Amino acid sequence: MSSENNDNDLNISMVNVQSLSTNTRFKFIKEIYGYDTYKLYQMYEKTSIKLVRLYSDLNYLYECRSNNVIPKFLRFSLANPELANTRCYWKCQTLLLKEEINSKKYKIKYMSGVLENLYNELFNIFPDFILHKINDIVSELQSKEDKVKYRTHRRKFNKLIGYRLIEQQQQVDRDRLLNDHPMNQVITNNTDNGITIAQPNQVIKDNTNNNDNTTAQPNQVINNNTNNNDNTAAQPKLVWNLSNRRLTEDELHLLENGLSYNRLRKIDRSEVISNVEYLFYQASGIKKEETDFKKWDQDPDSHSDKEIRTLEPRQLSFAADLKSATTKFFNEAQGLIRRKKNFNQWYEDELLSNLSKDTAIVITKPDKGRGVVIMNRADYVRKLEQILSDGTKFELLDKDPTGSRETALTNLLRAIQNDNYLTKQEYWYIKPVGSIPARLYGLPKVHKKNTPLRPIVSCIQSYNYRLGKFLAGIIKPIRNSTYSLKNTDSFIKFLKENSSLSIHKMISFDVESLFTNIPVDRTIDIICYKLYDTDPKLNPVIPQNYFRKLLEYATKRNHFLFNGKYYDQCDGVSMGTSLAAIFAEVFMANFEEQHISRLLTNGSKLLVWRRYVDDTFIIYNDDVDNGGINKKDLHLLLNTFDSCIKFTVEPGVDNPIPFLDVLVKRHSTGFETTVYRKPTTTKLMLKWDSLIPTSYKRASVYALVNRAIRICSTFDLLHNEFIYIRSMADFNGYPSNFVQNIINKQLDKFYQPRPPANLFPPPPSNTINSYKYIQIPFIGTPSYKYGKTLKSIVQQLNPMTNIRVIYTTINETRRYFPTKDKLKPAQKSGVVYQISCNDCDSTYIGKTIRQAFRRYNEHEKDVVKASLVFMKRSSLVKEKKRTTQNTNRAHGRIQKIVSTQQVRKSARILNQQLKHQSQQHLDPLDVSYYKPNSALGKHAFKTRHSIQFTDVKILKQEHVPYKLQIKESIEIRSKQPKLNGTDTSVPLYVFPEGHLSLSTNQQ
Repeated sequence: MSSENNDNDLNISMVNVQSLSTNTRFKFIKEIYGYDTYKLYQMYEKTSIKLVRLYSDLNYLYECRSNNVIPKFLRFSLANPELANTRCYWKCQTLLLKEEINSKKYKIKYMSGVLENLYNELFNIFPDFILHKINDIVSELQSKEDKVKYRTHRRKFNKLIGYRLIEQQQQVDRDRLLNDHPMNQVITNNTDNGITIAQPNQVIKDNTNNNDNTTAQPNQVINNNTNNNDNTAAQPKLVWNLSNRRLTEDELHLLENGLSYNRLRKIDRSEVISNVEYLFYQASGIKKEETDFKKWDQDPDSHSDKEIRTLEPRQLSFAADLKSATTKFFNEAQGLIRRKKNFNQWYEDELLSNLSKDTAIVITKPDKGRGVVIMNRADYVRKLEQILSDGTKFELLDKDPTGSRETALTNLLRAIQNDNYLTKQEYWYIKPVGSIPARLYGLPKVHKKNTPLRPIVSCIQSYNYRLGKFLAGIIKPIRNSTYSLKNTDSFIKFLKENSSLSIHKMISFDVESLFTNIPVDRTIDIICYKLYDTDPKLNPVIPQNYFRKLLEYATKRNHFLFNGKYYDQCDGVSMGTSLAAIFAEVFMANFEEQHISRLLTNGSKLLVWRRYVDDTFIIYNDDVDNGGINKKDLHLLLNTFDSCIKFTVEPGVDNPIPFLDVLVKRHSTGFETTVYRKPTTTKLMLKWDSLIPTSYKRASVYALVNRAIRICSTFDLLHNEFIYIRSMADFNGYPSNFVQNIINKQLDKFYQPRPPANLFPPPPSNTINSYKYIQIPFIGTPSYKYGKTLKSIVQQLNPMTNIRVIYTTINETRRYFPTKDKLKPAQKSGVVYQISCNDCDSTYIGKTIRQAFRRYNEHEKDVVKASLVFMKRSSLVKEKKRTTQNTNRAHGRIQKIVSTQQVRKSARILNQQLKHQSQQHLDPLDVSYYKPNSALGKHAFKTRHSIQFTDVKILKQEHVPYKLQIKESIEIRSKQPKLNGTDTSVPLYVFPEGHLSLSTNQQ
């Protein structure tokens, strides 16, 4: 056998190996190695070529899927061609494409295994130099085949894209024909001399320099140049760039999607686990016990009284099902992100991140409508500080008064409760815990000259926020007047009931800066008078002196943070505070009772006065000869009634006039109404390709359709509004049949006769359905499946419990561009924090529902006290040693040293005196009986190490107390700090190991 191999090697050496090429490969192998080896190589070559074709086909299918086109071989004919444009047909094609991709993947996996086996057999036959030459030949053949398949697929793909562009152009042509419909017009009288007809995709813009009309398409950007105060349509759509920064095309394209556009992002697993643990705590029937959070904070080692429970079998099964469903959701989410998070999405996130790092600009939304506004930060700060420079309205403070005011309000509430004027539930609802300062930000008014800012104060979680909500419920009965409107529906109803007044002229006045100009003291007097001196049924339980103090806390002691400085509002109320709207209503209602009622009753000047907050709708008699009044005199008359408010009116607008979101035109027979959109309104809405639940997108279309049906007074106007809604939805990528189905459904709901009411209603049920809520990060189909699974699991445990799933977006564009001042870590509340030791690697993880600085101070005081006690103990030990050294034992008796000036005490007498002092509570730093209150104090007392309090890390934030403890437990299990006396703050039932096991499995 060895001789035969030597002969073969000799024969090969005699043959010119250079003759082995692509053309002679079969002849060479057949002559040298025989027929069987020739067939084996032929099969290997064919398999290699097939594998190249499969990879090329798979790349082609991926390209089609990423560009939303379907290959021609996957399309099928329909008996009804109209169904080809339906969502169902598109879903079928998408499913077929998905199955074809999976089939290609399976074939590639199978052929790769076959190819590997064939190669191993050839490896045992051919020498290395022959095998190397054959590999080069096969690679050359694969490269040729790959180029041929690429050209073929590229030609097919270009045809598919061309077909789609043709279809899109046909759709654009159809929309243009619809928009050119003669009835699709909005009549806008923008001048005193004539009427200007504007198409629905146009806006009549008033130019402040030359008073002529400039039209701007809604898909264009109004660039307000602050130098000449001129509005032009020079830049692309939906973005107002008022800054000095030039945006790239990619940045502009991202911002055109709006600040609510959501993208795919990795989910926070610890957040999901805490939500699931909280759901288990609520729905499993575990008895809830009161917990002393402060005691747990101070003494983490005393865990004997903590929550230790034995679960029932059904609760164990419930926890196991929740864990299984959550783990499956994590795996599906990870796979989805791996498949769909392509290079473009990573690039978009990087662009937004780089744009957010530019500290010279501010990116926010406009005051009215949707879109994006980019301003220079210097201009943004200057305009808001100019508003704050009014000394009669605002006062600059030296420091943050949140802590002191929270304590003062708590003391007042405690005094009121002690006098039995507040219930226990009301006291705990109003009592401020973990308050943060309110923060001011501004929204640019891009439709006005110089782009002023509307100041808004975000008061959520401020110390008097819930106080304002509590007082608003008491004041609510006196807020409305006979002249106020609740909403658009009440205004439409009013116009229908007063159609006979359409022969008279209309006008709309606006109260300039109503909220900041409200006299707070006078409004408090009005509220107290109406509540305590008019109707006894309105008298609150709280006495008037206490009630006034509460109103002052809620309005006159409103401080906020802006640009690192703290301000107090001396007079007026800020938009965003709890009592702003109700104070405006009460003040304007009193103004109307004193002045407007006299104009309506004493003469024929005013025929109708209706108001919504600071906007008024007036019908007046302009016949001066018959006791009427002209518009100019009416304007002057209204401004003479009260020096605190000033009425303004848009010049040259009397028919039609806009009021709220209604455009009113009067005829001889009545009023005609249609939907009104402000000049800065764009077609931007929730994008169809944004990663947002479909129910949110459906709700946005429902709102537009319902508004059109309620406001439009004729079918022609309704038809025009539906055309605009379709074009608006198409602009944002919505399928036409999706919008049309909503329109048809709402039309049937409004205009079809309703069935008669049941004369014998069913008896009321004694069972009460309870609702539990859980937040789930939305990433698409896995979130839907996970939400349905959770509902099913909870229903199996308790059929009377219903789960409401709240899908949350986790990667919106607005998260890159915060406009509020950032709080310092010590100002935050409801936090899980980590404190480290300076002299070793020990750490401590804790939580507090209060402000973080309060808990830090408690820790620091305990550590300082432990250090002082340690120093005192050391000094006592030294004193004891000195006492021992100075005693001489002679003749069995202790003799004192003559040089000792002061009589020294023995250690026994000293200990007796220290014990007596501790019993009398004379020394707070008692060495014998001292015990630190916190783990940090114990560590400092035992080791004499220093603790790092200047760089405390905030790990998590949560304002629900039990969820805060869950997050603390998860962090303790994850980081395993050395100084914590327990491994959890509360038991983790669903994930006892935290999220360590999940990360281990993934690794």
